[in-house]
Amino acid sequence: MPDHNLSLDVLPSRGADAAPGADAPEMARPRRRRWFLPLALAAVVGLCGAALLREEIASALDRRAPVTAAAPPAPAEPPPALTVLVAAAVERPMARVVVGDGSVVAWQELVIGAEAGGLRVAEVAVEEGDPVRRGQLLVRLESSVLAAQRDAAEAAIGEAEAALRVAQQDLVRSVELSRTQSAPRQALEQREATARQAEARLAAARARRDEAAARLAQTRILTPTDGVVSRRTVLPGAVTAVGQEVVRLIRDNRLELDARVPELEFAAVRAGQRVRVLHGDRRIEAEVRAVAPTVSADTRLGVVHVALPPESGLRPGMFARAEILPEAAPALTVPQEAILFRDGRPAAFVLSENDRVALRPLATGRRREGAVEVTGGLAPGERVVVSGAGFLSDGDRVRVVGAPDPAAGDRQAATR
Repeated sequence: MPDHNLSLDVLPSRGADAAPGADAPEMARPRRRRWFLPLALAAVVGLCGAALLREEIASALDRRAPVTAAAPPAPAEPPPALTVLVAAAVERPMARVVVGDGSVVAWQELVIGAEAGGLRVAEVAVEEGDPVRRGQLLVRLESSVLAAQRDAAEAAIGEAEAALRVAQQDLVRSVELSRTQSAPRQALEQREATARQAEARLAAARARRDEAAARLAQTRILTPTDGVVSRRTVLPGAVTAVGQEVVRLIRDNRLELDARVPELEFAAVRAGQRVRVLHGDRRIEAEVRAVAPTVSADTRLGVVHVALPPESGLRPGMFARAEILPEAAPALTVPQEAILFRDGRPAAFVLSENDRVALRPLATGRRREGAVEVTGGLAPGERVVVSGAGFLSDGDRVRVVGAPDPAAGDRQAATR
């Protein structure tokens, strides 16, 4: 066997006289060497093979495409960008406000003129701004000439009455004589004609007296109705002409605003609708009195006559703005603070179910009492960011504070 051959080659020759006990250690040592050498050789071969294998793998990896690395673990959810307040889009009655502006004018401005011409102004009894009552004296003209003409007419009446009495007495005597046939028929007819002439003269005299009295009354210019003097155009000593303006009155001290409204909104205005008149910091509650039947072809504006209350404090000629409030209609609204402008268009951040916001363009309409009408881009019940919207970006995660939205809670429950 191989072990024996190997042992025979390595063992040295010994003498015949060697003792048996001295050979035992020498025989054990070669057996241990025989097992060590193959194991060491195998280890060396294994190490070399592993090194070669690593080199082969490395070279193969260099020749091939790089191996895709394992995907990194998903990052943790980012913290909320901002704490915000939200509000739901709800439907509420909202009136379409029709805006117009114009000047304050008198409801009716009466121009009082002189009926008698060529007379001197003797007295002006009022000043601009004075309130007047019906029948109150405004201007008195010199009346001496007209008074004399009236007296002459009165005297002519007396003369005509006396002539009429004489003619009537002559007629009575002629009738009695005619019955006894003591007077001719011709004399009776003459007496009848004379009596009729006397009656006509008396009527003419009375007419002249009435004319003189009327002209005399024209020297006292009286107010035809209650009102306020808006303008006085004559002074004492001036000589009037027929029809000359002497005083202007605001009838019943009633003022109104002639608001000019664009033609597209003119059809929504009706008499009796409420109006909010704005003049500086002053707000006046008024009412539409009438609507003009036509629209100006040049300006495309129609006039709405707005009746102002007596305590408005406005004066004719002032410029004011009118907000006409037609009948209210339901509209989808959001708070005004939720609307912001991006790229020149109105938009709002809409809150989704995962507490993220999305920037959504909106179409808006009327604005009233802190609410804005949304005509497109939003559904009823959707929540929009009210506070902090200016610091957000599209897709940000937010933390909602405040009272929860019941509608949103119902939607989340339905999805679960």
